[in-house]
Amino acid sequence: MRTLCLLFMGLAMVHPAASAGELTAKEIVSAQKIYVAKCAKCHRFYEPTNYAASAWQTWMEKMNKKSKLKGEQAGLLTRYLDAYRAGRLPSKPQDKPKSTPSGTAAR
Repeated sequence: MRTLCLLFMGLAMVHPAASAGELTAKEIVSAQKIYVAKCAKCHRFYEPTNYAASAWQTWMEKMNKKSKLKGEQAGLLTRYLDAYRAGRLPSKPQDKPKSTPSGTAAR
C-alpha cells in the first residue's frame, strides 16, 4: 500500500494536470466528501497548516493506510489537502462546499 501511495504522489508531481492547483470543482467536492467521511469517522479535524510539510506527509501516509483509502482516493485527498495547505482553496476542508447559482460547487 505504501508503494502505491508513493506511486500516486509521484504521478501527481510529474503530471502537470494532476497538480494540486488543477483541482476541478467536482474533484474538490469529491475530496471534501472523502475528508469528512474518512477522517472525521475516527477523530476530530486537524488543521493541516499547523504541521510542517514532512510531518503532514507522514501522517497522511499513515492515515491513508489506516482508513483503507484506495489509491485514487488517497491521491485526490492528498492533492486536495496540499491545495488547502498552499492557500488555494476558498474554505476549510470540513466546511460545506459553496454553491454557485447553478448548484455546482464554486472553485
